[in-house]
Amino acid sequence: MGDVPLYERVRQAIVASIDDGTYSPGERLPSESRLAEDLGVNRLTVRRAIEELARAGVVESRQGSGTFVSAPIVRLPVSQKLSTDSLVASMTAQIAAQGYTYEDVFLRAAVVQEPGLNASLRLPEGPLWRIDNAIVVHDLAWMWSRSWVMHHLLDDPEGNWSQVEGLYGQLNAAVQELAPLWRAIMADAASLEDAEILGIRPGTPVLIREGLTADETGTPVMRVSRRARMDRVSYVLRYTDE
Repeated sequence: MGDVPLYERVRQAIVASIDDGTYSPGERLPSESRLAEDLGVNRLTVRRAIEELARAGVVESRQGSGTFVSAPIVRLPVSQKLSTDSLVASMTAQIAAQGYTYEDVFLRAAVVQEPGLNASLRLPEGPLWRIDNAIVVHDLAWMWSRSWVMHHLLDDPEGNWSQVEGLYGQLNAAVQELAPLWRAIMADAASLEDAEILGIRPGTPVLIREGLTADETGTPVMRVSRRARMDRVSYVLRYTDE
């Protein structure tokens, strides 16, 4: 144990107290000074331990109120067929099937024309819509997306937004058929923007799903970057064409 940092031992002690029911979900932890006194360490060590627990989603700090034990983490495995671009419809159906309520929330939209942007996104030349939206489950944003869409396909993204169908509802009305060209799944540390939208700390692990989608002619029409809380979402790829 001598090689284990002191803050890590404090973290483990707090986790043990949560696991054995000393502190229940929703309950406020003792103050840093009280924990420091009980555990025989200084407040900075306790603070570092609590920061690590908050980063992992075990506890959450509320401004002016203290630190509270988080509710049990529920991670939804989102399954997707490799042969179709069914993720959005499949994802929301799976959320609903688990008894959760959700909304596809519009965040912002802007028209962008930047040198080299289309090429970097692998989209044809021309103005683009940049659209941000979030999937909110029981008042908690589980994931958010930034999409770049060929401008001529959409008239008024915000005015035509549906909290059930989101962006894909508008695209399906504008394009005869959408087809995935490629998808990539990776992980990264949460940015300040991720932290603000998803309600997590900067540096917290997030899942990223990048994708390029084409119309019925094979012409790319949309690039998407979707960033999800790792403690709420996991992706499952199904090797089937059914």
